[in-house]
Amino acid sequence: MSTIFKTICLTILICTIPVISCTASDLENGPYKVGFESYKTYDETRPYLLGEDTISRPLLIHFWYPSQAKIEGQALNFKHYIDLIAQREDYDRSTSEIDENSFNYVNAYSDFAKRGFGLDTSVHTQQILDTPVSARSGISLQKIGPDFPLLIYAPSNSKTSVQNHMICEYLASHGFMIVSVASAGPNSIRRENIAESTMAQVIDMEYILKYCEDSLNIEYTNLGVFGFSSGGLATTIFQMRNESVDAVLSMDGGQEYGAYPGLYNMEDFDLEKTNVPYCSVVNNYENFSIYPVYNSVLTSEKYMFQMPYLDHNGFISHWRFFESCSPGSIKSPIGISYDYMSECALGFFSKYLKPVPSSSDNTFFSGLDKEYIRAVSQDYSCITTLCNALLDNNLDSAARLVDDHKAELFADETQINILARMFIDTKIDRAIWLYINNVKNHPDSWQAHYNLGYAYKEKGETLLSKNELLKAKELNPENTDITNLLNEINQLD
Repeated sequence: MSTIFKTICLTILICTIPVISCTASDLENGPYKVGFESYKTYDETRPYLLGEDTISRPLLIHFWYPSQAKIEGQALNFKHYIDLIAQREDYDRSTSEIDENSFNYVNAYSDFAKRGFGLDTSVHTQQILDTPVSARSGISLQKIGPDFPLLIYAPSNSKTSVQNHMICEYLASHGFMIVSVASAGPNSIRRENIAESTMAQVIDMEYILKYCEDSLNIEYTNLGVFGFSSGGLATTIFQMRNESVDAVLSMDGGQEYGAYPGLYNMEDFDLEKTNVPYCSVVNNYENFSIYPVYNSVLTSEKYMFQMPYLDHNGFISHWRFFESCSPGSIKSPIGISYDYMSECALGFFSKYLKPVPSSSDNTFFSGLDKEYIRAVSQDYSCITTLCNALLDNNLDSAARLVDDHKAELFADETQINILARMFIDTKIDRAIWLYINNVKNHPDSWQAHYNLGYAYKEKGETLLSKNELLKAKELNPENTDITNLLNEINQLD
C-alpha cells in the first residue's frame, strides 16, 4: 500500500461554502495541496479482450486528494498523466511505447485545438508534456473527518480520467477526494452497445469505490458523482443503484440527449430513485434537447446551466491546460468558460456534500458570470412526460397528453421535432406518429412536412415520403435539402 495512507494527519477542518468568484486570468486553487496516485488492479470476475488474449479486466485507478503535508513529494508534469493512457489496458508496456503514445496523443490534441478552436497553442508538444500540473505524488492524505466528501468521476466514451484532470485537481484543492477509472466497453476498450457499455462503466465505478473502502481504507460520509458525455449515462444508473449517492453533476452528459431512450430501457433505470440533488451543465446548442433526465428527476434541488462558448468538445480540460502552457497568452472564452464550470461544480458539491453554516449564502451560483455560464429556466416537463409515455409504450396516455396540452406542445414545432429525432433510430413508428401530429398542427410548415417525409423514407415508405416532400417543396421551392431528398427517393423507385 502507498505511504499516502500510512501517515494520516488528524487535523479537522470545518469547510464552508466557497464564495463563487472568477476572473479572466486564473482559476485559483483552494487551501490544500493536491496529491495524486494511480493504482493498478484487475477485476478478476470479468474477462477482457486485449489483442488476441483474454485477461482479467484491468482497472487503472486515478485518485486526486487534498493534503496539508509538509513534505513536498514528487512534482508531476502533464506527461505523468498522459503516460497513464498508454498503460490503461497493458500495465507492462515499454517506456518507449509509452513515450511515443504520449507524444502523439498531445500532438494530435494540440493540433485540434488550433484547427478546431483557434487556440494559441504555439508551444511545442514536448513543452506541453513537460509543463507541471497542480498535483504531486507521495504526499499524505489530509483527513478532514466525517465531513470529507468523496467524488467519482465518469469519463466519456472509451476515454481516461485525465481528460478532465484540471477540474479534479481544483476540487481536490478545496477538500474533495476524487476517484476515477477509464471508460471501456463490457469486454474491451470498444463501446458499441449503449446499455452494455454503460453498465460496464457503472460496475467499474462500483468496483473502484469498494477498492477505495477495502484496499485504500478511505473513509467518507458523503458521496457525489459527476460525468462527461457518455459518463453521464453511467452516473445516472450508478446513482439509481446506489442509495449512498448524495449529489449528481452532469457535464454535458449523454443522458440529456439522444442516448436517453437507450438509457430509459435499461433494467436499473428507475426515476422513482432520483430524489437526489442534480446539476446539469450543457453546451451552447440551441434547441438541441428537451433535457429528459433533468425534467424527469424527482428532486426539487436541481439546476441547469448553459455554457454559451462551449460545444460538446469544450467540456474537457485539455484546451484550458494547453493555453496555460503559453506564458503571457490571453485566455480564450473556452478557457474562461472551463473555469466557471469548475467553480459551478465546486459550489454545487460544497452545498450538498459539506455542512452549510446558517449564515452562508446557499445560492452557490450567485457569482457566476452570465456571459460564460447562464442558468436555464425553461420548463420542458410536459414534452418530457410525453417522451416517457412513448418509451413506456403507453400510446393512450401519449394521445391524451397531445389532446390535453396541444397549446403547450405545439406552440411551435421545435419541441416535437426534437423529441421525434430521439426516436428515429430506435422507434421509427413513434417518430412518425409525432411528426404526423406536428403536421396536423403546423400544416403550413415546410419543415414539418420535410421531417415527416424523411421519417417515412427511413422506414422505407417511399410513396408516403415523396408526398410529404412535395408538400414541403410547394411551401419552400428553393430549399436544396428538400430537392436532394426527393432525388434520393426517386433513385430508389
